[in-house]
Amino acid sequence: MGVLAVVPLGPIGEMAVRITAANLQAVLEIPVDILPAAALPAHAYEPTRRQYDAGRLLEDLVRICPGGYGKVLGVAAADLCIPILTYVFGEAQLGGKAALVSGWRLRGAPSGAAVPLDHYYERLAKVALHEVAHTLSLYHCEEPGCLMNFSPTLDDLDRLNLMFCERCRFSLRDNPWRLREVP
Repeated sequence: MGVLAVVPLGPIGEMAVRITAANLQAVLEIPVDILPAAALPAHAYEPTRRQYDAGRLLEDLVRICPGGYGKVLGVAAADLCIPILTYVFGEAQLGGKAALVSGWRLRGAPSGAAVPLDHYYERLAKVALHEVAHTLSLYHCEEPGCLMNFSPTLDDLDRLNLMFCERCRFSLRDNPWRLREVP
């Protein structure tokens, strides 16, 4: 079975990283290691948008991840973007090695007020699971409540369960990466 590395990027609370890693391990049933924190690279910052380019961060995660890890998840508190969207909660390489999640926009309620910490941690876990599942070649799913639903807003994210639908669970269970032994 492959091992997932979790890399804190920049200043992100230790508890957020630990809870995210625990959810990944419990739901995906894979071993997870939390690696030492890495700085957010200056070259990934988009000054005109005041956000970090998620694609560049994914490339860096692949580069800095030590050997022996089949997948890597970066956990950040910075605002993320991609060229075609104003912001993203996370991003991943479909069928690739790296995924990324940010708590930047997950602390707020649609009203603008902050949500309780447990709600924030649940949102972070949902996005992390969704993005890591993309690295395991899962596409977006239409089944209501499935973690693989496309969720561009907090309301959409909050409607998701903290689990995959039956079809997505089946795809994850039989994923070759999960079945491969890593020395």
